[in-house]
Amino acid sequence: MQTNRRKKAYEEVAEAIRGQIFAGLLEEDQQLPPERELAEQYGVSRVVVREAIRTLEMAGILRVQKGAGGGTFVCHDLDKPLVASIQNLLAGGDITLNDLFEMRLLLEPPAAALAAQRNNSAGLARLAEVLEKAHEKTDDSQTLRVHNLEFHRRLVALAGNPLLSLLCDTVMSILVESLRGKLNRQVSLVVHDYHQKIMDAIRAGQAEEAHRLTTADLQTLLELYRSMGVEVGRGQAKRKAC
Repeated sequence: MQTNRRKKAYEEVAEAIRGQIFAGLLEEDQQLPPERELAEQYGVSRVVVREAIRTLEMAGILRVQKGAGGGTFVCHDLDKPLVASIQNLLAGGDITLNDLFEMRLLLEPPAAALAAQRNNSAGLARLAEVLEKAHEKTDDSQTLRVHNLEFHRRLVALAGNPLLSLLCDTVMSILVESLRGKLNRQVSLVVHDYHQKIMDAIRAGQAEEAHRLTTADLQTLLELYRSMGVEVGRGQAKRKAC
């Protein structure tokens, strides 16, 4: 029987920093605060922060520059080739936003079911924190966009499969960028109810219910965008002859 290994402190910090990057809170080439500030922020030692940074540097997500003007900067080029390929297909009309939503429907509901089966209490606590922040009354579309993305990113992370997280993060980031400014308060309130129910199902270990609710959440989001006049296509992108 497989048991969940408790994450080490540096892994928790690395995951938190990575989450900020994928949520758009830390942008490419942005410099991270000094080790001392990061240690205070996460309540760990500077040694732990140093190890977390080294881990993300090896993954190609951060880069460390020495000397004058040096520091730790966001690199985040791990998925750049994949992102660029998908963006080119989207720009050329070979795929549509609907295709990307379908991809999410193939990946995220099973991830939610896995999350319910694996019952990561620490990950659930982080998911609840994101949900609480998203519920704060705001008309800032950027904030709503970040919170919505972060909820789904952390939801997929609960499945415990890094490759699944990479694929979902890639598709989500392209969709979010393509739909920039479209996620308003009305849309946020609708999806928030689903997010709460999804989290409750995962916490209760209800895999089928988590799968069903995540599917409904994504389908509702797609229809809301359509009702707002957003051109997402219907899977009828042009196909090149082989």
